[in-house]
Amino acid sequence: MKTEIKRASALGTLIVLGGSQIPWIATLEKAGWICHRCYDLRTAESLLLEVGPCVGVVDLTQDDFSLNGIAGLVNRNKQARWLALVRENQLNTETICQFIVSFCIDYFTSPVPESQLLKTIGHQLGMLQLERKVWPDLGNFGQHGLQGNAAAMKKLRHQVTRMAAADMPIFVQGEIGTGKELVAQAIYQASTRAKAAFVTVSCDAVNDTWTMADDNVGSELCYFEQADKGVLYLDEISQLSDERQQELSRFLQDGCFTNADDSLVKSDVRLIVSTRYPLEELLVSGKIREELYYRLNVLGLTVPPLRERGEDILLLAEYLLLKFSRQYNSMAKSFSEDACKLLLHYPWPGNVRELIGQIKRAILLAETRVIDAEHFDLPRLCDDKQSLKKIREESERSALLTVLENNKGQISAAARELGVSRATMYRLLNKHDLVPPPRHFRQG
Repeated sequence: MKTEIKRASALGTLIVLGGSQIPWIATLEKAGWICHRCYDLRTAESLLLEVGPCVGVVDLTQDDFSLNGIAGLVNRNKQARWLALVRENQLNTETICQFIVSFCIDYFTSPVPESQLLKTIGHQLGMLQLERKVWPDLGNFGQHGLQGNAAAMKKLRHQVTRMAAADMPIFVQGEIGTGKELVAQAIYQASTRAKAAFVTVSCDAVNDTWTMADDNVGSELCYFEQADKGVLYLDEISQLSDERQQELSRFLQDGCFTNADDSLVKSDVRLIVSTRYPLEELLVSGKIREELYYRLNVLGLTVPPLRERGEDILLLAEYLLLKFSRQYNSMAKSFSEDACKLLLHYPWPGNVRELIGQIKRAILLAETRVIDAEHFDLPRLCDDKQSLKKIREESERSALLTVLENNKGQISAAARELGVSRATMYRLLNKHDLVPPPRHFRQG
């Protein structure tokens, strides 16, 4: 029994999505399992990437999440072996049944038969051992997207750690695709608000009332209320309308504001906003109101573009390869030498977002364990240089043949026509393998 508990302690990580009263969690923890409760899908996603192969339990009995949201999460995280908890009457719902069949290794109806559930979870230990052998590095990369040894990344991680401790608004600046939301999530995860929600809002989609429709409950939810006690991340603040900017400024000043529908908006949130524009340009161009700019820009950081990360590009590419190979059930495990050179020398105008797209493409095209340069849809700069050299050499050879033909093969005459010495002419002919064979004279 002691051996089994030790095994569970080493390998048995359980992630539970949703639910309220779960008495069997205490039993699992006593047996040595490490249990995590998640009430936010973004938090669960980050945790799943950190943990690697594990057992996941989706509690559908409380209707905490939309089924589409959960389906997307479990589909992206196939390193977890999923169990579903449902009410008996939910088995009459086609979508619930389809979810279980598509994504789960088993399901249980409420009330949960504790001994049977523990036995089923226990049987997954062997499978988790196999997962660790096949994907030994999964879950060892820390804050995804922020790893690296380049000075710019070390500075960024230091800023994230310092800013996470200060419960103030943050301005995140960086080019398109650099991973500004990843930085915001890292700040959130390292802060005291990590147990509450992280809500992402695209500013160009904000309507007149700071709300979005929720089809599951048939009503509208206020972004500030969703993020209460947590973090509200506003993506591309320059796209926020002038009226919404005024409301946001009042919220930062007073902790509340009156919405367009005369409702009072009040919430305890930490704001993190992002922009692709340099902060000075944002203010000078009038893309943001001056009073809002100064209230938001209490703490600021810049996410470095991918081209400035040096060999960290390969570290990030290897992490993405590991992640998406597992997700797409691919055999691809490494990059060839040519692929590594291509990844390092390409300027990456689309930054991390472009790298993610290219890694996904390569994984889907690769039919071996090694991804080669040809699997990427990127211009091969080394090939361009090689092609230019080849064109020059072919032109030079063609010119030599023409001048030799004009001078009936007489090397001295051809050299005079080209304006080079006889020695240089022979060197060029040797280079292109055009030296005529020696003549043989027979004595009469």
